[in-house]
Amino acid sequence: MNTDHRIALLRRRLADAELSAIVVTDSTNMLYLTGFEGVFDESSNVACVISQTGAWVYTDFRYEAAVNQACESTQWVLRTVSDSLYIRLCEDIATDGIDSLAIESSVPYGRFRYISERFQGNIEVVDQWIEEIRQVKEVHEIERIRAAAALTDRAFEHILPHLVPGASERDIALELEVFMRQNGSEGFAFRPIVASGVNSSRPHAIASDRNFSAGDFVTIDIGAKVGGYCADMTRTVVIGKASAQQKEIYGLVKEAQEAGLSAVRGGLRGYVIDEAARQIINKAGFGDLFGHGLGHGVGLEVHELPTVSPRGRDAVLSGSVITIEPGIYVPGLGGVRIEDLVVVEDNGCTVLSSSPRELLEI
Repeated sequence: MNTDHRIALLRRRLADAELSAIVVTDSTNMLYLTGFEGVFDESSNVACVISQTGAWVYTDFRYEAAVNQACESTQWVLRTVSDSLYIRLCEDIATDGIDSLAIESSVPYGRFRYISERFQGNIEVVDQWIEEIRQVKEVHEIERIRAAAALTDRAFEHILPHLVPGASERDIALELEVFMRQNGSEGFAFRPIVASGVNSSRPHAIASDRNFSAGDFVTIDIGAKVGGYCADMTRTVVIGKASAQQKEIYGLVKEAQEAGLSAVRGGLRGYVIDEAARQIINKAGFGDLFGHGLGHGVGLEVHELPTVSPRGRDAVLSGSVITIEPGIYVPGLGGVRIEDLVVVEDNGCTVLSSSPRELLEI
């Protein structure tokens, strides 16, 4: 995959900041810039350096062949190390004439200290430079997210007949994982959330051995991963017949989501979109029970820029992919969340999720 245009955007940031080069160690940012997706952690020997005149990937024998394949026909140059990557990196930085350096704020402290003790020039810690570039998606990125969303919808449709009294949260989560894997998901955007009854009042509940009972809210929050890109979708159903209180809460969340979807357009600040949905819940007296943001960006990671919440002061740009996911969580009763994935456009949005938003009584 040719990522030269992404490197050019990063070089523009370097020029604006009057810095010579940047060291990239975040695995997702390296994937975005190089096309290389390795199975590695913070102890692995993988890093990138980008200057105005060069782009280098540092790695060892374990990843050499995969990096070569990913970076074929691009400007990336592979530098294979047999000992400490950061000894070699610091030596090369000095040899390459780099006199000022940007380092991601996410770099582990030990690595930062190692570089700062050996680099003689100016070092600046930069926050979310690459993440800001990542938030506006290219056409092929949106298509991959669309495919992940479609598979997620299929998984939800598949699981509906399994939602019966006596089924356990953990068994349903496993069935969802197996279905998505068998139908093309290369992994999961996150661990599936299956929360029933009182557990559904916890927005990020972990699937337990609790068995479903008649009258339970069941919240299912899932996301497939296709071509490296994530989906994120939530639906809440009722086992059996919904009570009047459950219908009221569900109706409010649905109304709030519709208001949020209608508010989306490129250039609006995140808090403005959030407020369009939040005011519906606030006016109904449930504001204290909606304690999270309305949405977030989705891409290579399931939570990324932009931020759509009361603290979202930056503009939500056209081409971003975000979630719209209001919720009400009542302790002792349960919770409702309805979440869809949308592509932000100049005059609105395109919804990628297609699962029904009406209350399903199963």
